[in-house]
Amino acid sequence: MSSLILATEALEKLDLVGQLRGIFVVVFAIGLFCGSVYLLLATNVGTKIGFLVAFAALTGFISMLGMIWSTSQFPLNSLHGPQPAWHVRQVVDNTEEAAAAPVRSIAEDGRTADTAVAGEIKAAVDTALTAEGGEFAQFTATTDYLTTDTKEVGGGSNGPLRKKALYSVVEIREVLKVEALPGQAPPRPRADPDKPPRYVVLVRDLGALRLPQYFTVVAFAVLFVISLVLLHRAERAGQAKVKGTDVEPKPALA
Repeated sequence: MSSLILATEALEKLDLVGQLRGIFVVVFAIGLFCGSVYLLLATNVGTKIGFLVAFAALTGFISMLGMIWSTSQFPLNSLHGPQPAWHVRQVVDNTEEAAAAPVRSIAEDGRTADTAVAGEIKAAVDTALTAEGGEFAQFTATTDYLTTDTKEVGGGSNGPLRKKALYSVVEIREVLKVEALPGQAPPRPRADPDKPPRYVVLVRDLGALRLPQYFTVVAFAVLFVISLVLLHRAERAGQAKVKGTDVEPKPALA
């Protein structure tokens, strides 16, 4: 599995020959590992029972491996889903124009974001506002504007399996253009008093970091149970067949 993950991450860096070599290595490794076990079992208990035993062992192993993956704090070295992140939804002139109802009352119900969260939000805002050709691109560089206030609103639990949407609003002000005098350091950037502030509305995407692990556990656990049921039926059928062919012992002739 780790070989498959590494081959997937390096797919764009490999040429066609390298990609084919990686695919064949993974396929032959799986075939050799599973095939050798099946061959050993088939020569001892038969082809059908041997396949069911090998299949049950493989699905049970992968199911337990998925459970181990799901308990890791940061499953970045294993198969994982998208990580939590902030996404820009709107850029408005006033928070009352926001599409999300909680954002409209952020002045009364909002709370100031702490330093770590504000830094993460600013990184998302900088990417969205300066991305060339992006939907919210308005500046060419992050030095063209200032973020003067960052607030959060919403969040929390809405039941055992549901979360309330968490929004953030960042106030941005365009920087006053000032020419630096020869031989002097550039002046400290400050907001242009003639330009009104604008507001960037973001929403927190909780991601699905452990979704592949949970899916692996459930899917292979179902296959494991199915293989056990088929093994049980095969065993019962074999017992019934042996019982039906039993011959009653006869007394020896005098």
